[in-house]
Amino acid sequence: MKIRVKFLATLYDLTGVMKTELEVPQGITVKSLIDILNEKFPKLKSELLEEGNQLKPMYNILVNGRAVEWLKGLDTELKEGDEVVFIPPAAGG
Repeated sequence: MKIRVKFLATLYDLTGVMKTELEVPQGITVKSLIDILNEKFPKLKSELLEEGNQLKPMYNILVNGRAVEWLKGLDTELKEGDEVVFIPPAAGG
């Protein structure tokens, strides 16, 4: 199945990619997607996840515009055509 992935701000700087489309196995979770993406972008997983594979509190991941923390966290299953957006911490004032 195909999904779309976007990296914003400093995660774009880390990966060098703003948008990409991936072919992934049916029923893949957000956590498994991070593992797949880490093969292409080796620093991504350590940037996003704490030891124990928990999302670092300052990061957000959206699936179709909804934060995974309000879904099933990193265990959120993805479906054909989903859009996953990785959002780093924001600063400003």
